[in-house]
Amino acid sequence: MPPLLTRRLLLSAAVVTALWIATAGVRDALLQIPSGVAQLANLLPELVPTSLTAYQAGGYGVAATVVGGVVLGVVFPVLVTLLRRRGSRVVSSWFALVVAAALVGLGFDLGAGWSWIVSFGPRGLLSSGFGVAAAAGALWGLAVGWIPALIARVPAAEPAPARPPLWLVPVAAAAVVAVVLAGAVTDAGRNAAIEAEVAAQQEVDAASSFGALPDPDAAGVPVPETADAAVPEDPQWCTEDRATVLKGEPDAATGHRGLPLELFNFSEQPCVIEGYPDIAFGDQNGHLLDVTIEHGGSFMAQDPGPQRIEIPAGGSAVTVLGWDAASPHGALVTNTVWAAQTPGMVRGSWPLELDIVEGSTVSVTAWTVDGDPTDPG
Repeated sequence: MPPLLTRRLLLSAAVVTALWIATAGVRDALLQIPSGVAQLANLLPELVPTSLTAYQAGGYGVAATVVGGVVLGVVFPVLVTLLRRRGSRVVSSWFALVVAAALVGLGFDLGAGWSWIVSFGPRGLLSSGFGVAAAAGALWGLAVGWIPALIARVPAAEPAPARPPLWLVPVAAAAVVAVVLAGAVTDAGRNAAIEAEVAAQQEVDAASSFGALPDPDAAGVPVPETADAAVPEDPQWCTEDRATVLKGEPDAATGHRGLPLELFNFSEQPCVIEGYPDIAFGDQNGHLLDVTIEHGGSFMAQDPGPQRIEIPAGGSAVTVLGWDAASPHGALVTNTVWAAQTPGMVRGSWPLELDIVEGSTVSVTAWTVDGDPTDPG
C-alpha cells in the first residue's frame, strides 16, 4: 500500500475513534446529569445501548465505550481498503464508515441482548431494543463520515493500491466479535451489580424489619376462618349477633408478653359463654403460623378454668394470651391475630405485629367476667 495512503488511513482511523468515543461519551455524561439537561442526550445517537453505558454499568460501560471506539478504528480502514481499489474515493470511504459504525452498533446490540437470548432464545431480542445501536451507528457514520473520508483522500496521481491482503477480513470480523463480547461482559456486570444492590437493600430491610421480609412465593396455607369444631346448641350462647371479640392492648414484663381479648355483649339481653376462645395467628405471608396453643395460665395471667359465665348486656368477659418473648429477626412472626368466641365460630382478625414466632407456645386463659359493667370505674 502506498505510504501516503497508509498514513492518511491511519490518521482517519484515529479521527474516527476519537469522534466515536467523544459522541458516545458526551451522551453518557449527559445521561448522568440529575436535571432536565439530561434530555439533551436524546439529541445524540445511541451508539452504545444505554444499558451498557457508564450511566447504568459504571466502569464496565466506560470500558465498553473505549472498546467500541478502538474496534471502529480497526474496522473502518479495513473496509476502506476493501472498498477503494483505485485513486481517491471520498464516497467509498464515507460509505465504509457508515458500514463500520453499523457493524460496531450491531455488535453492541448482540452483547446487550445476550442475556435475553440466553433466557428466551432469539425472540428475546424483540424485548431488548435490538437494532437501536446499529441504526444509530449508521446514522452517525452518515452524518460525520465526510470528515474521515476527506482525511483519507489521496491525490489522483498516487499509485493505485495493491489488492488488499485477505487477512484483513478475519481481522475485521474478530474486531466485531470483540465488541459483542465487550457488550455481553458489560451487560453481565451491570446485572451482577443490580443483583448485589438488591441483595444489599434486602439485608438493610431485613435488619430494620420485624421478622423476615414477606415472601410471595413462600409455601403455606391461609388461616381458616373457622376451626373444625361444633358450636354448642345453646339459645343463650354469645353468638356473633350478640357479642364480638375485641382486641386489647399488648402488655409486657421482663421476657414475657401478654395480650388481653375482650368478649363484648352488645345486645340488650345477657348471653353465656364457657371455656376458652379459639385463637390462631397469621404470619407476614398471610399463612397460618405454626404455634402451639395451650389452655392455662402464664406469667401474665392466671387461668380461672373453664366455667359457664353469663355476660350481662353491655358487659364483657376477658381472656389473656401469654407467651415468652422471642427474637423476630429473620423469622416468621405474627402479623395477624385471629380469634373467635369458641372453636367452630367465625374468627375475626386484627393486623398486629407480635414476637410470637414460628414454633412458639401461647397460653390462653378461659373466659371470665370482666367486673361490673355498670361500674364506671
